[in-house]
Formats: sequence, structure tokens, C-alpha cells
Amino acid sequence: MMTEELVEKFWKVDFFNSADAPGVVELYRAIYGENYPRREVYDPAELIRQSDAGETYRMVARTNEGEIVGHIALYRSSPPNKELYEQGQLMVRHDYRHTLIAMKLFTESLMKIPPRYGLEQVWAEAVCNHVFTQQAAIRQKAYETGLEMDLMPAEAYSQVDSQVANGRVSTLLVFRHFKTRPQTIYLPAVYEEMLQEIYTNADCGHHFVTANAVLPADIATVGELQIFVEAGVARLTFDETGGDFAEYFDALEEQVVAAGMVVTQVFIRLTRPWTGAVVDALRQRGYFFGGALPRWFDDDGFFMQKIVGSPNFDGANVYSKRAKKIKEFIKNDWQVVTRNVL
Repeated sequence: MMTEELVEKFWKVDFFNSADAPGVVELYRAIYGENYPRREVYDPAELIRQSDAGETYRMVARTNEGEIVGHIALYRSSPPNKELYEQGQLMVRHDYRHTLIAMKLFTESLMKIPPRYGLEQVWAEAVCNHVFTQQAAIRQKAYETGLEMDLMPAEAYSQVDSQVANGRVSTLLVFRHFKTRPQTIYLPAVYEEMLQEIYTNADCGHHFVTANAVLPADIATVGELQIFVEAGVARLTFDETGGDFAEYFDALEEQVVAAGMVVTQVFIRLTRPWTGAVVDALRQRGYFFGGALPRWFDDDGFFMQKIVGSPNFDGANVYSKRAKKIKEFIKNDWQVVTRNVL
């Protein structure tokens, strides 16, 4: 069996180029078959277009013969702020999984892509059915800001060589900034202490104020609902919240219930003095703490969540002391909110 040092002589991690596109497509097929939920990854021309347009920046592990055996991407995803890129789509071909390719892709994508393309902040959803990506993120100076409970169904991890999932899979939110944008952040009183602790590690230069204003009658709520049927997840993103928030929200939630979603997430800005009033309204409806979302709207955001049944806390494996504290806080908040709603 070849040693790690010898194997590394036959591959290297490099920036994606157009000649790599067919090989990247084949790697998606090797890992996911035809089941990857975003169909554009099977189109080499689309991968090249995304790269040229600055929508996705990729790095690959390439053998001396030009085979693509590893891949990672920084890409525009769910945040309204299109300049906040998500790190993900880490793949290593099965016959190279005994190498350091995964770690080198993870590390070099954070070290080399942001300075080359001027990215200011990167985030990731580190799965909690194992702790590898959490460990890698923390080594690269990312900081934990929240926990998305039960985000993915266990079936998504049922492929051969996947880490087995015991129930729905949660994800730890991690962020790393390369340039700060100081803001005035309004902290809901009920979550002020926890959010202050999360932000302590971020060092963003923010000014923090308790959010004790009432919802303004002269501002109209503006929101968007996204439903991900296969995952059983609904996301409600509010660009603005006003005096009509409760009525507006209840109408959207009726659609979520009718669609039979398991997980509902709500995203709001932390730069409004009445954020506390929005949080109170959500807690009255069974929503509990999720976490902070730096630069989510370009302004920082905050999310809350609601789960049908009991969240899979036992299956949410977290690595760091900070992540464990966030998880425990979320579990306690879920218990309080659920008890009060019932």
C-alpha cells in the first residue's frame, strides 16, 4: 500500500479551470450518481459560466494525468446578500479518501479564494452526523454562530461510504470574515447574553444595543417564503418587519403547515430596534433560538426555528466548547418555548 507522502506526488490542489469541467461533472456522478439536487452541476458549460460570472469559485484535486479526484466550492447560495459565499460541495473520489485531499481542499479554498477574488466573508453549514468539517472550520479561524436543528433528512446520507445518520441531520453554522463591516446590532433581551457571547469570538467591531422598541405601525412587513419539499424545510426571510408582522407571518405559516414541512426557519435583520418584538411574537408561536447570521442581508441577521415533534438533539454531534454551549442553550430554549405554547 502506498504511503501518504508517495500518493501526494501524484495529485495537487489547484484552482478550477475550464478544462476541469468535464472531470468535475464526472466526480459529482461518482459521488451522487444522478441524485444531486442542483441539476446544473451535470453541465460542464454551466460550471464554466458560473466561474466566469463569479457565482461559484472552485478548487480541485487533480492527478498528474489530469483526472479530477477532489473538489470544493465557494458559491452564492441562500443569503439575500450575494457577496456572502458559502463553502461546500466538498467531494473526494472513493479511491482517494485515504489521502489528505479533503483537508487540503478545505484549507486552501479558504486561504486562496477570498484574497484572489476579494471575498469579504464566507460561511458554511457543517453537518453534525460527524465532526470532521467542524474541526476543519475551527482550525481555519471560523467561528460558530448557531445550530440548524434537523435541517436534512437522514436519507440524504444513506449513500455508500456516507457517514450514517441517526435521524434528521443538524448543521452547525460557522462564519469567517476577511473584512469587517461594523454595525449597530439590536439584541433581543431574551437572547442578549447568548448573542453577546457568540459575537465575542467574531471581533466585528459592532455596537450592541438592547432591542426594546415596538413594531412600527408605519412600516410594512416584506417577506419571502421558500419551500424545499424533498428536505421538508420551509424558510421565511423577512427583509423588513413592521406593525403588520403578526398577521403577515400567520398567513405565510398557514402555507407552511399546508405543505407538511418538518422544519421551519425564520430569518430577520438584527439592525432594527424592534427585533425583540419580532422575536417575542415568534416565540409565542413555538419558534426557538437558532443563531446569528453575520452579513446575511449585508446587515447581520438572526434566525429562529420550529420543528414538528422533538428535535434530534441526540444526533446533533458538536465538537467545540462554544458549539456545545450553543446546542445546550437551544435545547433549553426549545423546552421553554414548547412548554409555554402548550
